[in-house]
Amino acid sequence: MKKWIRLTLFLLAFQMEVRVRASGDLIEQPSSCLKSKEACAIQVTGNAFHLIQDSVKIHAPANTALVRLSSQQWRLIKGTLWVEKGSQMNLETLYGDLAATRGQYWVVDQGNRILVRNMNANLVVTLRDGKTLNVPEGFEFWMSGLNSQGKSEFGMIQPIDMKEHLPLWNSLYGGSKESFIKEVVHLRENWGDLAEKSSVIYQGLVERKIASEAEKKKQLEEKKARQAAELRQMRELYRQRVFEL
Repeated sequence: MKKWIRLTLFLLAFQMEVRVRASGDLIEQPSSCLKSKEACAIQVTGNAFHLIQDSVKIHAPANTALVRLSSQQWRLIKGTLWVEKGSQMNLETLYGDLAATRGQYWVVDQGNRILVRNMNANLVVTLRDGKTLNVPEGFEFWMSGLNSQGKSEFGMIQPIDMKEHLPLWNSLYGGSKESFIKEVVHLRENWGDLAEKSSVIYQGLVERKIASEAEKKKQLEEKKARQAAELRQMRELYRQRVFEL
């Protein structure tokens, strides 16, 4: 609880700083904290934000807010983050945490849910209920809050919607148009047939569901058998006590 109180106070101070200095493209709280190793809150108010520091290379458009808790521990408060490089980086979001020892991925805050897109990372997402998901390259999914059963809500893992993603990616890309096109083509070639991979993923989910249902049926039948055996035993004990005195 104290941790959340400290974070709330920190963010309130950060918002006050934003109102005072909203004329710049980037607001840092404390001032110039990105040049140090202390905790740092960042608000992107104008042009896109690009950071290359140690083993971290990240990009964010306007209206994105981040908190750097340490050099390798970041938190997305709102907006969009492109993690181009972050082999030792852990990224916290409201609905889950992300980590990848290689490759790049995107995180898009959509208000009541977080969209995760894996470009070419070995990406592991840990949801708020503790469930972990390994997101394949070229795929995306959304995650949200806990339901009434205390389980995290999340969507089906499916191929990245490139029609929607390309304009966003291009807006943060720092190279030439030719270089961007080459990188897009290279990624698509490495992804292979995403439709076929989707079919394999879906088939695996169906098989696991069938296996789970079969296991539940088996457990139910075993429970009924135990209850029937217990009932027969109770009847036998009752008969002995009544008729064999």
